[in-house]
Amino acid sequence: MKKGIWLALCIAFALAGCKKGAQDVNTGGSNLDTYDQEGKDKDGSSSGADGASKQTATGDMKDLILALRRVHFAFDVSSLTDAAKDALTEAASKLNLPELKDVELYVDGNTDERGTTEYNMSLGEKRGQTVVTYLKSLGVDEARLHVVSYGEENPLASGGSASALAKNRRVDFRLYKGSIEFVLEEGEPVDDEGKPIQ
Repeated sequence: MKKGIWLALCIAFALAGCKKGAQDVNTGGSNLDTYDQEGKDKDGSSSGADGASKQTATGDMKDLILALRRVHFAFDVSSLTDAAKDALTEAASKLNLPELKDVELYVDGNTDERGTTEYNMSLGEKRGQTVVTYLKSLGVDEARLHVVSYGEENPLASGGSASALAKNRRVDFRLYKGSIEFVLEEGEPVDDEGKPIQ
């Protein structure tokens, strides 16, 4: 019986100590308080009003995370849509940051399956060069951008549906050089006439 009482007292003291420790964490100006007040993660990232976040890794991890969007094209052209220009303007603002000045990218031109292999290789090259020219006009050094054409050989979607063809008419980015983590996000596919697909 005495052992049972002794054990119950020990548990009660232990629980009281844990509760006090939890109160100290919540009221003692800890990192958790800083996180709640400033809206910043422990790695230094911060969330904006729109929910987007900027992340900076430290230590042995890569220095930065760079996220860019694909650029899509209408059928049989290399001209940029308004959505493509918006994506490239955003890309240029990131690539022009001082901490990303050593980053270089592949600019991969792609087409849908219509047309000959030779024609599509040429069209993919033109699309890649159009993207490079636009980024250059926004202050990105052309020497950091390396055009590669895949023509129709690297589709994102299979089949001949309008949706599949739209996804395949694009320019992708790949990391050529730089100590970063690179993320390629989907852009806004357009139909044959260059209108956004609903």
